[in-house]
Amino acid sequence: MNSSSAAVPFYSNKPSAAPTSTAPPPLSSFQDYRFRAPNLMLFRESFEHSIWGPFGLQFLADQGKVAVTRGDIGFDHLKHSFAAGLTLRAGGFPQVSLLYAWGGESSHTIGALTPHY
Repeated sequence: MNSSSAAVPFYSNKPSAAPTSTAPPPLSSFQDYRFRAPNLMLFRESFEHSIWGPFGLQFLADQGKVAVTRGDIGFDHLKHSFAAGLTLRAGGFPQVSLLYAWGGESSHTIGALTPHY
């Protein structure tokens, strides 16, 4: 247990851009686990549309910021990332996504699956 003045070790903080198999990670053009801090502000805009049969197009735009203190979170100097690619649809919803992300420190190819519960 730590006091209110003690900092939580970075490895205990939940990462904002952790890879998952269910959705493209936020700020996906940056390295995985790049943003770790106790305070997070993230905005995601997405667009997905069927183009022919089971195939669709998807576009994502992310903006975000992490900070050690809540007072350091603001709308200035947000990191941004973009992703676009193809989706495979089933039942009218995207089930598999293959996206290319750019705009941050690097670029990545992302694959994501929608789970069935």
